[in-house]
Amino acid sequence: MGARYLTRGRGGGEVDFDSSLTIATAPGVYPPSEDSHLLLRAVDVRPGERVIELGTGTGFLALHAAEVARVVATDVNPAAVRLARANGLPLAVVRTDLFRGLRGRFDAIVFNPPYLIETIGGTWEERAWQGGTTGEDVILRFLAAAGEPLADDGRVYLLVPSNRDRALGAARERFSLRIAAKRPLFYETLYALELTHPR
Repeated sequence: MGARYLTRGRGGGEVDFDSSLTIATAPGVYPPSEDSHLLLRAVDVRPGERVIELGTGTGFLALHAAEVARVVATDVNPAAVRLARANGLPLAVVRTDLFRGLRGRFDAIVFNPPYLIETIGGTWEERAWQGGTTGEDVILRFLAAAGEPLADDGRVYLLVPSNRDRALGAARERFSLRIAAKRPLFYETLYALELTHPR
């Protein structure tokens, strides 16, 4: 799969992505999908910044960010960690759950979380989309932890469906919120949020 993206962030950042980029997929690992592309459109990564992508899967977003930034990619799925490394990521790929065991602060935190209303369990691939009984379990855990590793002027980029009221409420309570991109679906709208520390 090849892709080319050019994003111009509000801060004047410009990232030119390689049109020859090819990312392998594998059974058991969530592949780049429409929601991945939506989140990528929202992300503003600036040269030299420290960036982390949680739940990297194939490494799709992390590899794009690594064109200009210093990137760490994580996933709890061991097959995803192996695949992201095999996709040639010029960055560290770590197996961990959210921020567990990580140190330092990040200028950009990127996360395409599991958000479907489905009980968590089963295979690693199934867990990539299982958000729990309300679709918000992982998102709420993430929001509770994301403030501390976020740099003072940093940004969080997070996908949240429009009907996840508790998650959206928690995001507004903890951060300043901007909808950076959105995609209408049949029964909801998928938001790519940009979150910053309150001023």
